[in-house]
Order: sequence, then structure tokens, then C-alpha cells
Amino acid sequence: MNESLKLTITARTKISKGEMSKLRKEGFLPGSLSQKGGESVSFFLKRDEFRKALNQNGMSSVYTLQLDKKTAYPAMVREIQYAPGFGDFLHITFQRVSLTEETTADIPVHIKGRDELVHNGHDLVQQLEAVHLKGLPGNFPAAIEIDVSGMQPGDTVTVADLQLPEGVACLTEADRLVVSVPHPKLVTEEPAEAEEAPAAEPAKPAEGGEE
Repeated sequence: MNESLKLTITARTKISKGEMSKLRKEGFLPGSLSQKGGESVSFFLKRDEFRKALNQNGMSSVYTLQLDKKTAYPAMVREIQYAPGFGDFLHITFQRVSLTEETTADIPVHIKGRDELVHNGHDLVQQLEAVHLKGLPGNFPAAIEIDVSGMQPGDTVTVADLQLPEGVACLTEADRLVVSVPHPKLVTEEPAEAEEAPAAEPAKPAEGGEE
């Protein structure tokens, strides 16, 4: 098993706000596990351990929540609550899944080669940040990667062009545009205004006029 997908959890009972605050300061994050047809499980886990696992595997991976030597739950992240202001994790909710039953998940789209594309003087427009997939939980990728480094103006990538793992179907419309490289805008120069003719000098009075 991928050890980065294993999270050690500690069962949590009802505790006071003071005890909760103390555990947070000690680096623990409260969480819960929802189970279809069963009671939810409340627990704590180490905040840094969860952050590291999430950065490595993403939201759509199946994690193993290890309660004790005999009890482990396969689960996917359902919701993350963030603390207001500084934005750190406040609470994490997992959904228990069956590895033999299909489910759905929103999988993020990751762009590769954007810097090279921009270096070549092109722009990139991303229309979709994620696609909706259906399949066995263990078959979901952490992300759908698109390499745009070789794209040229006028090139597009639609949902139908995405490479998906075997056994995974996309529920997002096939003709939806994911990314595109637009043609550069033509800059038309305004014609220079004709130079103004120098103003005529006022006529000088005739010499030898009447006295």
C-alpha cells in the first residue's frame, strides 16, 4: 500500500471547547467519517500528516484511515473546512467508500508546460478546472494532466481529448472546451494625421500710404 495514503486516526468523544483548543494547538485536526447506512465516526489526526498526504495525492485519492491494528476505513475526502482569516484546516470530513462499487468524483485538471507556451509568446485560456468522473474509487487519478507546451494559436483541447484511466468514464459533456490557445489580437495603427500647413503670415501694410 502507498504509505502516503495511510492516515492514522484517533477516536474522538465529546470534549469541551477548551480541550478541543488544546488539541488544535498541539497539532491535531478534528475530523469525521460518514458511512452509508452506518453511524459517523469522529476522530483526530495529525494536521501536518494530513497536509502532506493531501499535497501528494489530492482530494480524489482513496485514503486508508487506520483506527487500530484491526480497524481501517477506505475513504475519500468529502469536505475541508478552513479557519477564517489565516486559512488553515479547521475540520476534515471523509466519506467511506467501497473499493468494489463505482462512485463519482470531481478530478482537477492540471496544466503542464504553461511557462513554455507563454515563453513562445502565446496565451492560454482554461475553461474547466475539473471534470466529473465515474468509476471504482481506486482507479481515479489524482489529476488529469494536459501538456500545452506544444500548442499553437487556434489549438483546443476538449473533454473528448482527455486521456482517462481504463475503467473510468467522464460524465462531463464531451464537447466542453478545457483549454485553448487564442490567435493574437491584430493591432491596427491609426493613420497619422496630416501635418497642418503653417498659418499664413498676416499681410504687411503697403508702404507710402496716405499722410
